[in-house]
Amino acid sequence: MGWPFESAVIRSHALMEFSFGNQSGRPAGVFGKIGITVFFLLFLGMGLLFTWLIGHFLIQSFSAYQWKPASATIVSSSVGESKSSDSPYFAEVKFRYEWLGESHVSDQLSLTRQTYSSYDKAQSSVAALPPGLVRTCYVNPEDPGEAVLERADFWVGLFILLPLVFVVVGAGGIYGAWFGKDKASGTLSPQAGKRAKGGAPWVLGAIFTLVGGGILAFWFLPTLARSISSTTWDETPCMVISSRVKSHSDSDGTTYSVDILYQYSVDGKEYKSNRYRLFSGSSSGYDTKAEVVSQYPPGQRSVCYVNPTNPTEVVLKPGPGWSFLFGLIPLAFMGAGIMVMIQSAKAPRAGNSAGLSANGSQTLKPAASPHMKVFGIFLVALFWNGIVSVFVSEVVHGFSRGRPDWFLTLFMVPFVAVGLGLVAGFVYQILALWNPRCEIQINPPVLVPGQPVEVSWTLRGSVHRLQRFLIYLEGREEATYRRGTSNYTDKETFFRVPLADTESPLEMTQGEAKGALPVDVMPTFIASNNKVVWAIKVRGEIQRWPDLNEEFSVTVTGGTQ
Repeated sequence: MGWPFESAVIRSHALMEFSFGNQSGRPAGVFGKIGITVFFLLFLGMGLLFTWLIGHFLIQSFSAYQWKPASATIVSSSVGESKSSDSPYFAEVKFRYEWLGESHVSDQLSLTRQTYSSYDKAQSSVAALPPGLVRTCYVNPEDPGEAVLERADFWVGLFILLPLVFVVVGAGGIYGAWFGKDKASGTLSPQAGKRAKGGAPWVLGAIFTLVGGGILAFWFLPTLARSISSTTWDETPCMVISSRVKSHSDSDGTTYSVDILYQYSVDGKEYKSNRYRLFSGSSSGYDTKAEVVSQYPPGQRSVCYVNPTNPTEVVLKPGPGWSFLFGLIPLAFMGAGIMVMIQSAKAPRAGNSAGLSANGSQTLKPAASPHMKVFGIFLVALFWNGIVSVFVSEVVHGFSRGRPDWFLTLFMVPFVAVGLGLVAGFVYQILALWNPRCEIQINPPVLVPGQPVEVSWTLRGSVHRLQRFLIYLEGREEATYRRGTSNYTDKETFFRVPLADTESPLEMTQGEAKGALPVDVMPTFIASNNKVVWAIKVRGEIQRWPDLNEEFSVTVTGGTQ
């Protein structure tokens, strides 16, 4: 059966003139490129600046690896405190060592002093360095009076990946402004698709994955495991020394945290800590923290929970609490990075193919696989609801205290509604995994106006569940523009022709369509703000169940060949 191309063509000359006129048919002007370059230079400059600062810090920290080892004896160790810092506690250590027959004393634990917001972390460092302990120190051979007991861990070097994200975005944006597309035409060629496949997107995805995965593996998951196990730690009497709501101010405003210093005893030895939970931090909402602090006035005797294998690790409140949800943010980073790498590793967008068969036809891949849809909406729902739940807990606490914050309650209603919508979308995509799967083959792989083409489909799975099955070829224009601080994309279909429209399961299972595109259709076109996209769309209506809805990208070249 041939396609009724000419009768199915839908055109909008006004839209074509508006979208493509004198803008997309030729390269952006020099002044436009300069403007884009200045914008991305900010990213590049910030990235390079922080890369240099962090690099300088790392070089300084790792320089101790060139120092010489020597035997040292701990003279004294205690927890020091600085009153003017959000992380006031540090390990104050003195040790004596011999170098070339001369005795020296140093108070440098490391080249960069590590400070802590938690007393028990500094105390843990001190407990590992009791007076009289003999261990190795590292002496600067150029200045024997300088020595340290600890050297920086190499994993700290991963921090340099953070500013490199800005460097990649900035450099990629500048490169794209001047060399990102063919000068003569905006038509997307297979070669251009291959260039877009690798390079900067993959590197950017790898950086996000490494950073998110590193934080997740080395901090979040171990802390979550210890936080859960803290419910089984030894219940130990303690006495509150001081308690307050600590404020933290910066350019983004003021946040608050619980700061309760208490003292406890294990095996006759006294310890101190200001750890309320293992997952701790600062956030908005003074009243909630003040309520916690009011339960622990100075001098009050209470109960803390001590790790039986490490007496310096202790909490006043066991379990993870709501604050652990902030730790899921690295999961969103890692997931985003993985998705970027997967997309960049796929076949070029031109044709979006899975490979050529013996007869020259090409099997197309859907624009987004069902599993990727589930994974993507899961990450978004997890991230959104994780943040929203923190504020919802503040609302719940307010109602439980009999002092509801009506402004916060009303303010959170639309955010909670969006979160519920995301959860519903996640469930919807999960159910859609059981839908039939459509396989599309096209010959030739790249459509040429005026030349014959054949499209065939095979439907696998529970075909009997479909009440109606539709396939059609569509060409559409997409114009992206900026309004205020937001980007918007208008889409207008200029060509649509049905390939199948049936309610018969037998005709749904397998079929083909043959024909030729009109010679004057617009080819595939990719530019910064405008696109001409061609796709084969598959729709399947299922009663009381998510519908089958897939799209397969195809490429149309310009002119008859």
